[in-house]
Amino acid sequence: MAMGLAEVGSPTPPPVVQSYWRHPPGAPGCQLVLAALILALVGRTGIGRGVDGRAINSFAGPYILHADLFYMCEPPNRQLPWRWFFRTSHYNPRTPKELQRLTGNVTSVNITTDDSVWMRIFLDIWSNNQWKENAFVVFFKDKACTNLKVHLPGFYKNVYAKQLGNRGCIMKPGVYAANNVPIDWSVPKVPVMPYGRYKSRLSTGKADDQYSCWVMEFVISPKLE
Repeated sequence: MAMGLAEVGSPTPPPVVQSYWRHPPGAPGCQLVLAALILALVGRTGIGRGVDGRAINSFAGPYILHADLFYMCEPPNRQLPWRWFFRTSHYNPRTPKELQRLTGNVTSVNITTDDSVWMRIFLDIWSNNQWKENAFVVFFKDKACTNLKVHLPGFYKNVYAKQLGNRGCIMKPGVYAANNVPIDWSVPKVPVMPYGRYKSRLSTGKADDQYSCWVMEFVISPKLE
């Protein structure tokens, strides 16, 4: 089911998330909207048990994110200027606090990404043995670099921060590498999510020019304190 698209612009707020309903562009922050939906749904769902017997909500709540697959969603027969090539270590649900380790790189040719670039994220969710496309849709009309830093700080820190140094959010062409580094996939601005398997399609660009299209498949599971 395709959903409406919400926009966010300067200054950098939390993203506006579109999920099964329509908001006007520039509606207030996503964590409040998403939390309201989740809490309403959680109130109607049962309580399950974790591997250690602690009670957990069976639908949504605080979560751990672990990555499974990385690849690209480029147009046929055309490579985009920004590409990524990553793999992670195996996630063990019995040691959920142990961070995955990330190896690979982001490679760019000829194009700089900065805060004049837009970012669009589509989240598909796995249900009934198929992907339900566009369960959540987020559109930042600018500040792609800063939004990556704010919303995926662990990825930004391990892949970009060392090379960018103090020059600000300007990602020049080159290779940004990570070599077996522990990575925290937390998304601080979205503290609760429905549990399940997801596929994220992240695109960036300027005006009608697309710079990247990256896919990550990942799992959202309950976080037990």
